[in-house]
Formats: sequence, structure tokens, C-alpha cells
Amino acid sequence: MRGADASFNVLEFYIEEIRHESTMIKINAVNNMMLIASALGPQRTAKELVPFVASVIHEEPLCHDEEFLFGMAKQYKLLSDDHDSVDVMLFEPLEHLAAKEETVIRDEAVASLIHIVKRRPSLAPEYLVPALHRLATKTDLFTARVSACALLSTAYQYADANQKERLRKTFTSLCSDDTPMVRRAAAHKTCDVFAVCDKADLLTHMMPVYKQLSQEDAQDTIRVACALSVLVLAGMLNTEENRQHAMPIFKELAEDRSWQVRLTVVRNIHQLCEAVGPELTASHIIGPFVQMLRDSVQEVRKEAVRVIENCLQGKQPLSSEQLQTHFLPLFTTLGIDAAQSVRAAVAQIIGPVAHTVGRDVTQRVLLPIISDLMKDEFHDVRLNVVSHSGLICEVLGPDTLVHSLLPAIQSLTMDNHWRIRQSVVEQMPRLARLFGAELFGSKLEPHFLSGLRDSVHSVRQASIAQLKEIAEAFGRQWVVDHLLPKLVDQYSQSAGYANRVTTLQLLPQVSGVMAPNQVELFVVPLLVRATKDTVPNVRFCACRNLMWIMEHGPPGAHCVADLVKPTLQELLHDADSDVQFYAKRALTCCQ
Repeated sequence: MRGADASFNVLEFYIEEIRHESTMIKINAVNNMMLIASALGPQRTAKELVPFVASVIHEEPLCHDEEFLFGMAKQYKLLSDDHDSVDVMLFEPLEHLAAKEETVIRDEAVASLIHIVKRRPSLAPEYLVPALHRLATKTDLFTARVSACALLSTAYQYADANQKERLRKTFTSLCSDDTPMVRRAAAHKTCDVFAVCDKADLLTHMMPVYKQLSQEDAQDTIRVACALSVLVLAGMLNTEENRQHAMPIFKELAEDRSWQVRLTVVRNIHQLCEAVGPELTASHIIGPFVQMLRDSVQEVRKEAVRVIENCLQGKQPLSSEQLQTHFLPLFTTLGIDAAQSVRAAVAQIIGPVAHTVGRDVTQRVLLPIISDLMKDEFHDVRLNVVSHSGLICEVLGPDTLVHSLLPAIQSLTMDNHWRIRQSVVEQMPRLARLFGAELFGSKLEPHFLSGLRDSVHSVRQASIAQLKEIAEAFGRQWVVDHLLPKLVDQYSQSAGYANRVTTLQLLPQVSGVMAPNQVELFVVPLLVRATKDTVPNVRFCACRNLMWIMEHGPPGAHCVADLVKPTLQELLHDADSDVQFYAKRALTCCQ
């Protein structure tokens, strides 16, 4: 083997591989750079390997091979991780790659430079800052100036105090660059730059150029970036400073001619409310917010509706009075909006809104809207409002519910879309606690039990999962006297084996509520009966449930010896191997 030859020169072999004509061999050599560095050792790596890999990216034809250059930019970062002594030598090749036309090469080179500096911040003043200035002043390559934008926040963070003034001037120059792509790159990095600036420098030097960017006419994407930056800005300033600087910019962006800008503003408006506090929210944000609920573009209206819920969940949520004064008057129109997505958004947030404004306002203003949404032709609207039906019903109380929404909820248990049926089932425990056993039994229980016979497996499983909560809410006596007889009848009357399996899967859910003697008297006989079923799936499901009962609440020794064990021993000779397997496991639990 060549590795065993003492005369074998690892570096010469690697150089041959790097310059090989085959792309596959060349790229594999690049990816194995760390292996070569390990073989050479720290000293030879620093003296021989790094100078070679730093210079090879300038050679023809490698300097035009984009895949090769991308791999080199990636490997430089790995070299830095293992060999601190080579960091300084890597700045020059990474600066060169950061000016390349191909985006992925530039991005990888920038990422590697940032990685090196964050590991060793002391290198920034001497190496990164000068490299950034060289990139920022390359007039022949706008891509170099784009990379300078990406490096600026890191360079500023670790630069010396006397270097920061020039970096701010460089940022100002990049923000007013003649090339739109450079201005766009600078705009997208304003968040990062603001985050590392002192407030005094931000207000004195950065605000003028930021305001200029926010009024950019040529590119909507620049104003979109400014809409994101205003969040960082607002978080750094006090109330009066925000009133003077951030709020005018916010107002202009909220009324921007581009719907993408308005969409970005409204999508993050809850964060802005948190940043500026309740005073500025009331005086400067709610007005434009409400206006975006009337926006001509449905995407903006939808997002404006959706974000109301976020505004109700923050540390400084919108008040009930603000909702009633500014937002609820628009709900009637939004609830019948021509765009399905807008109606779906209204349905999604109407539960939390109802919880905030309380029963009287919900009954007077929101109840007709809720009723219409439950009957909407678009299934996502019905699904969204049903998912909050439990919360809405808690707000309204059972008396109002019975006379207003209950018929709609009952009809939705038979909806054509299975997700809506499942969502109704998932709300049943909440409704059960609200109604009580008697009213639930007369109004909703038949609809809930119909979910156990649903044609869709997910609906049946959801019904099984919710039954445990209902059983715990109503107690063991309700389970024994009221529920179990219905389950036994349902098992007996079911022609399809899947429904019998569903009934058996319910038994562990209710057994946890029952006393051991009740399990022995009512549940075990049904499971033993199920072991005689003609369908193997039913038989092994019965075995699994017997095993669960033996592990969690075993019946008396007499029941186990006289009823359970003989039944399971008989199943050891069943024709189905799965039945035999579960019967054997259940017998083990009987020991």
C-alpha cells in the first residue's frame, strides 16, 4: 500500500489530486483536506498545506471551477477550527472568494470569515475590517460590495472604537450604492447592523440612511427589509424616540403602494406592539392596523385578521375596549369576505376574540358571525371555527349555546369532511364539562358515539382518545350505569369488525376510571367474549386489552384463574400467529 511507503509524500499526492482533470477526484481531494492536514501535522499544515490551498484558487482552470471554489471556501472554515495558527493566512483567499459572481461561493466565504472572527474576535480589527473596506470599494465587482454588506455587522461588533466611524460611513455608502443589488443587500442587513450599534450612533448616523432606504422607489424588496428592521429599531428606542423616529417610518410602510411591504408590516405588527408599548400602540399602530383589515389585497386582509390572535397573547395584549371600538365593527364584513382565506382567518381567531370581549359582546356581536361561519361552504372555515367551539361555548354558557350554536355543532358531526368531524369530536370533553352529564347525554352523546363508528380511522381514534376525559369528568358511576351498556350494545350490533375493534379499544380508556371489581364484573366478560370472535384482529385486540388490564388493574385471583387464564390458554392454539403471540404475552401477565 502507498500509505506504508516511507518515501510516499502525502502533500505531493494531494497536489496531484487537486490538479487532476477528473472533477470527481478533484472534489474528493478538496473534501479530504482535513484528512491530509491530520497526516501532515500542525507544523507542515501551516507551512506547506495552507499556502498551497490559499494560492491554488487563483490557478487556471481551477479559478473558474465553481464547485471546486465552493468546496474550498467550506474547507477553509474546517481548517480554522482545527488549526488556530492558520487563521490569518485564510483571510486573503476567503476575501477573494467573497468577491466571486456565484452566490453560493460568496455566501460560504462570508460564512467562513464570520466563523473565524467569532472564534477569534481579536483578528477583526487587523484583518476583517480592512478586508471589508477593500470589498466595499471594489468598483468593478458589485458582488464584492454585496459581501461587504454581509460582513459589516460582524466587523462593526468586533472593531476598535476608532474604526467604527469609517464602518458607519461605509454602510452609508453601500446603502446609497448605484447598483440596486447592493442597496438591497445593505437593506437586508440593517437588522444586524442596528443590533450591534450604540443608540447614540444609531440615531445620529444610521437613521438618515435608514429613512432614505425606507423610501426607496426602485425596489419593493428594500422596503420589505426596512419593514423588518423597524422591529429592531423600536426595541432599542424609548417611547419618545420611537414616536419621533420609528412610528413615521412604520406609517409610511403600512401605507406603502406595494402589497408585499404592507403584508410584511402586518405580519410582524404584534412584535412591534410589544416593542413600543401600549401608549404608541393605541396612538400610532391601531389606526394603520385597522386600515389593513380593509386592504384591497386579500393576502394582506387575511394576515391582518390572523395576527389579531397574536396581539391578544402578548405581554401587553389588546384590550377588550380596543377590540370593540376598532376591530369588531369590521368582523361582520370580514365574516362574509369574498376571499375564502379571509373567512378562514376570521374563523381561526374568533374564539380567542370571544374569550377577550366576554359573553355579552360575544352574544350581541359575534354570535351571528359564528353561526354563519359554521355553515360556510368552504370546509377550512368550518374546520377553524369548530376547533374553537369549546372555547366559544365556555364564553356563551350552556343556556345560550343550546338555543343558538348547538344545532350547528350537531350537524357538523356529520360533515362531509372527516377533519371537521374529528375536530368536533376533539371538542367534546370541553363541551361535556360545560353541559354536565344529563344535558350532554341528551344533546351531544349520540353524536359523539357516532364518531366511534365513523368510516375514517382518525375520527374513530380521536373519539377513543376523548372518551377518557369525558369518563373522568362524569365519574365511574356514570361509566358503569350509563356508558358501558351502550358500548356493549354497540359491540353486539356492529356488523363490521373494525367497529368491534374500536369498541374494544375504548375499554382501557374507561377501565382507568372504574374500580377493580367493576372491571371484573363488566369489562372482562366482554373481552372474553371478544376472544371467540371469528375475525383474528378482534381476537388479538381482546388479548392486548386483557394484558393491559392485568398490568394496570388486575381483577381478582378467582376471575383470573377461572375465566381469563383458560381463555388465553385456548388461544395459544389459535390458527392466527398474531393471536397466539398476544395470548402468550397476556398469559405472562397472569402469573
